[in-house]
Amino acid sequence: MLFDQPIQFPIRQWQEGEGRCQITLIILDTGFGVQGLLIGGEKPHVGGQVLAVPRKSLRGEGWSCDTYITPVPGHKDTEVARTVAELLACELQLPVAVTAGIHSDHLSAEELKEILTLCNSLSQKAVDFLKSAHL
Repeated sequence: MLFDQPIQFPIRQWQEGEGRCQITLIILDTGFGVQGLLIGGEKPHVGGQVLAVPRKSLRGEGWSCDTYITPVPGHKDTEVARTVAELLACELQLPVAVTAGIHSDHLSAEELKEILTLCNSLSQKAVDFLKSAHL
C-alpha cells in the first residue's frame, strides 16, 4: 500500500424513527475493526465513546468482550453505545468503537423505550450487513 494514495473504507448509514425519536447509525468498516456513530433526537452530539474488544468467553462458550467506556460528564449516551459496540464486537469478532449522542428534551418513558428499540434494530441491521461483507 502506498501512503500517498487515499484509502477507501466502506461506510454505511441506517436511520429509523421519526422526529424526536429519529436515530441514525453510521458505520465505517476498516476490515480489521469498526467505527460507529450513533446519533439522534433533536440535538445530536458527542455524549460518549465505547470501545469493545472481543475475546473468547471466560466460560468457554462463544465470545464476550472487554469494554472501555468514556462518557462526557453528565451524559448517559454510553449506555446505548455500549449495547451497540458489544453486540457488534461479539458477532463480528472485531474491535468496535461507537461514539453516541442522542438527545431530545423531556422524553416520555414511551419515547425513551422507542429510542432503545430503534438502537437495537439498527444494531442488528449493522451486524447483518457487516457479517455479509466479511464472508
